[in-house]
Amino acid sequence: MMMETLLLMVLLTHAAGTQDIHTVSKISVQKQQTITIPCLYDQKYVNYPKYMSSGGVFFFSHYVAHDRMSVVDNKTENVVTATLREAEVSDSGTYWCAVTLPGYDAATHLYLQVTEAEAELRVSSQSVSGYEGGNVTIRCHGASRWCKIRGSCVGRDGGSLERTAVHDDGDDLRVTLWQLQREDSGWYYCSNEDSQMPVHITVMEALDITQFTINPSYSTTPLSADRQFLWLLILGAMLPVTVCGAVMLIKARNKRKQRAESSNLHDDMNKQQLPKVNGKNNEVACENLYEFMTENKPNTQGNGKHNEVACEDLYETMTGNKPNTQGNGKNDEVACEDLYEIMNGIKRNTQLTATDNKNIYASMVRKVKE
Repeated sequence: MMMETLLLMVLLTHAAGTQDIHTVSKISVQKQQTITIPCLYDQKYVNYPKYMSSGGVFFFSHYVAHDRMSVVDNKTENVVTATLREAEVSDSGTYWCAVTLPGYDAATHLYLQVTEAEAELRVSSQSVSGYEGGNVTIRCHGASRWCKIRGSCVGRDGGSLERTAVHDDGDDLRVTLWQLQREDSGWYYCSNEDSQMPVHITVMEALDITQFTINPSYSTTPLSADRQFLWLLILGAMLPVTVCGAVMLIKARNKRKQRAESSNLHDDMNKQQLPKVNGKNNEVACENLYEFMTENKPNTQGNGKHNEVACEDLYETMTGNKPNTQGNGKNDEVACEDLYEIMNGIKRNTQLTATDNKNIYASMVRKVKE
């Protein structure tokens, strides 16, 4: 008798607790799919532990403890969500959303059915979001009604739900919520005569277009004071580097310009004064004189001088006498001083230097011009 009384008290207190916890009654899901089950509880349970258990009778049920099910308590919305991943047919059964309390646990139950085939009642996603003042649309395949958990329903057979319209699209029930408000956030469900499918709607704060720039293609929110200060520091640090880089580039460009002008001037001087040089740019060779006198390059095909031009070649060009021919007065090798003597009428008995060669060349140029 005492045992029966105790059991009756447990059942009565449990029945009272189920009024404070709300969920759907039956959910069908296809094998290997993921399903989320919401359990809404009263504010008075917010600080108590919550859990999911399975079994036909709550008093004899056991905790669900496997890695494919996770339980999350959202104390802000007063809802516990149990998510089962990769559902198996063996997962089918009665589940209890429960709250651990002193003396007894409050709980309410639902039945989960895992099928091999695609579930008759289904949605593309259990999570939908929108902005304040906007609209959201949910398609419930195989549904006849749309309801809010702990709220009213609207469907093919009538009913009403604020700012909610349903349209019959054959096998689908198209549900549209318009002019969304923040309080519209929460858990809803599609239902048919046999089961329900929970859907969570999140209404986010409306975007304030006054916080965006006038450029419609690249709108960005204004920077906070801290970010503005950070950008100013970065720009201030980059400014000296940018200025120094610009100055260095200008200097480098000017140096290149000066080198180019100097190179052009040097080339012009060489063209005007030294028709051909011997590699040192400071000594006039005999082939330069030959080229100037005859306007032929000594090593060009057809000019009769394919070898290096020596002073005797110039002597021959200027006097018409071969240096080693009988009677020309020059039976020895003609040196640069011989040319100097011919050009200036002054005999030189010393070896001419590079400067003397240049003087010979300059003297020849003057005489030719005269």
